[in-house]
Amino acid sequence: MSYAYETPYSLYLHIPFCRHRCAYCDFNTYTGLSDLQRPYAAALAKEIEQVAGAAGQALAVHTIFFGGGTPSLMAPTDLAVILESVRRHFRLQFDAEITMEANPGTVDGDYLPAVRALGVNRLSFGMQSAVAGELALLEREHDLQAVVQAVQLSRAAGFDNVSLDLIYGLPGQTLASWETSLRAALQMDTEHLSLYCLTIEPGTPMQRWLRQGLIAAPDPDVAADQYALACSLLAELGWQHYEISNWARPGRAGRHNLTYWRNGAYLGLGAGAHGHAGGYRYEVVKQPRVYLRRLANGEGRHFPLSAATAQAHTVSRQEAMTDTMITQLRLLQEGVDLAAFETQFGHSVHEAFDSALSQLVDWELLVEENGRLLLTERGWFLSNQVFYRFVS
Repeated sequence: MSYAYETPYSLYLHIPFCRHRCAYCDFNTYTGLSDLQRPYAAALAKEIEQVAGAAGQALAVHTIFFGGGTPSLMAPTDLAVILESVRRHFRLQFDAEITMEANPGTVDGDYLPAVRALGVNRLSFGMQSAVAGELALLEREHDLQAVVQAVQLSRAAGFDNVSLDLIYGLPGQTLASWETSLRAALQMDTEHLSLYCLTIEPGTPMQRWLRQGLIAAPDPDVAADQYALACSLLAELGWQHYEISNWARPGRAGRHNLTYWRNGAYLGLGAGAHGHAGGYRYEVVKQPRVYLRRLANGEGRHFPLSAATAQAHTVSRQEAMTDTMITQLRLLQEGVDLAAFETQFGHSVHEAFDSALSQLVDWELLVEENGRLLLTERGWFLSNQVFYRFVS
């Protein structure tokens, strides 16, 4: 049977392996499982086959994102197995964006040309900070020079699309030290920056340190000043602030993450991945060994689910409307297209969220301009409060 699913799709491929788990990390990552990398690549290739086969037609794919974990720990031969499965079972567009997350210090002058030859054309390096003490607090294994070297090696390997991640709002981080990191990143002349405010997550070493009084709680006022500094500095340099936490040089916005922020269709594959497609939101089983067993012994299911799917639910109309609001409002220039919303859901944004919308406009956190609903600059700083109003 053939289905007219949303196209084109994005693929998120989760690689759960790490050499070391950082103090702030609550992602689905595992250390000490390097022996599973090759069988994991084979299992991921099989999951790709199952999900694509369940669609009943060759679905178009326009972005791929290898996330983790540390995808750059995977051997090029294992990444080749995964990408070969994608190309065999999907219609990968000729200009597809294929991103791989990487940690500085895990790549070298042999590795990067090898993955570039596989078709990977965008790299995202976890820089996090340029300050040695802050990197130690985060329990990162690299220093600033390793980031500089990784970017230089990327250029030599032919990559012309490189992103850096940085974290602000750290305990003890000052406005001056944050500016040091930001300017160090800018000196590397990359195409994209992702700047994330630290959240101390349950179950992380940082949460334990906070409870034990070993670190101070992050100061939200300092974090707001750090965010404001980034906004002004990058605006002066001509960077486009296209999403709350993301800046790009003109024309270099991350196409994969735009799928998330436009509430588009994406297939999450690999241990712990989440997906949104075919009217479902779903999650793949987290533990790598369980994932391997599921794919070895289980049969494929209806699209977009695989033998490794742990849970799934159909997206209700109300949930879809809420998701649209809290994802699309993150796009600072696009926001929510009011006419498109009404066409999709049969109700205007005002009819769907009248009281919340009126309140947020009165508070000058949202504004309507040219048929779109947008966060105001004040709303950038209070975005979580805005999104909460639509969820509740």
